[in-house]
Amino acid sequence: MLLTAQPRLRPLPPATAERLATVRTGVDEARLRRHVERLDAPRGRYHAAPAMTRAESYVAGELERAGWRVDRREFTVPGDSLAGVNLLAEPPTEEGTHPRRPTVLIGAHLDTVPGSPGADDNASGVACLLELARILPELGLARHVRLAVFDEEETGLHGSRALAGELGTLGRPAAVVVFECIGFYSALPGSQVLPSGAGLVYPGQRRRIRQRGWRGDWTLVAYRQSAGRLARLFAECLTQLAGPGTALLARDALDLRLAGPLLRRYLPSTEHFARSDHQPFWDIGVPAIQITDTADFRNPYYHQPSDTPDTLDYRRIADIAAATAVSLAGLGIS
Repeated sequence: MLLTAQPRLRPLPPATAERLATVRTGVDEARLRRHVERLDAPRGRYHAAPAMTRAESYVAGELERAGWRVDRREFTVPGDSLAGVNLLAEPPTEEGTHPRRPTVLIGAHLDTVPGSPGADDNASGVACLLELARILPELGLARHVRLAVFDEEETGLHGSRALAGELGTLGRPAAVVVFECIGFYSALPGSQVLPSGAGLVYPGQRRRIRQRGWRGDWTLVAYRQSAGRLARLFAECLTQLAGPGTALLARDALDLRLAGPLLRRYLPSTEHFARSDHQPFWDIGVPAIQITDTADFRNPYYHQPSDTPDTLDYRRIADIAAATAVSLAGLGIS
């Protein structure tokens, strides 16, 4: 389908490539692993409340250590008296100045399913967020950014829905970036599968995956057209770091004005695009991208006790952090 074809990725200008290489040298893979290891336990308000409290405290402490101001924003899960908590981090500001209205929100969810320590899902995304909290101020890219750590993603995207509902007060971002399962990669042929019918909607992307021997060694960027430029900039940066073919873009088929309703009705697999915290922002028309390793379509440890820190590729998580930072610079965030 023409409108779901991957946009052409262009080589980075030399100055951007040089900046990207410099940023990447400052991303600490060992620190990323330490973050994931500190979060290595099932965590959730319902099934593992003490571990969730410890994880929340650790993440808030790391954000504050990096100079961000952290606001615990409670919300009520619909139909339940239990309160969830989103962490919203405001950028560091110089004394006597006022922060400008942020233009990008970057988020990842902290909770896991029962019984899984959730290294990939989603300590990998939270670790990337924490590394960005450290490097963005050093790059002069923090003052137009907010960082969000979502709660209750696994029970129905409740945290991101609550935060999306607060944008009238907080200010509507120009774009949202969501990290969801970004750490598992495999060079084994046949390690990647696709949802049923995906090849009908994304024939070009399927061809690229087939040409790579169905290896799960690439990162998916899911987007809607309103965030097309950001998706392409990120993919170009990641490709520069990780190599050709390591970033795959897929426009949400339901974003197609005419074909979307038909695809929703006759191809239920298109709903896989709605499985994470970018969806509530899509629902209210905010440009958003999801960055993911495709979760259960690749990772055999997904939602299992075996989703542990030793299964992740910290080099690729570091590449994603650097690519995110430089793609924000390409948007004019400074």
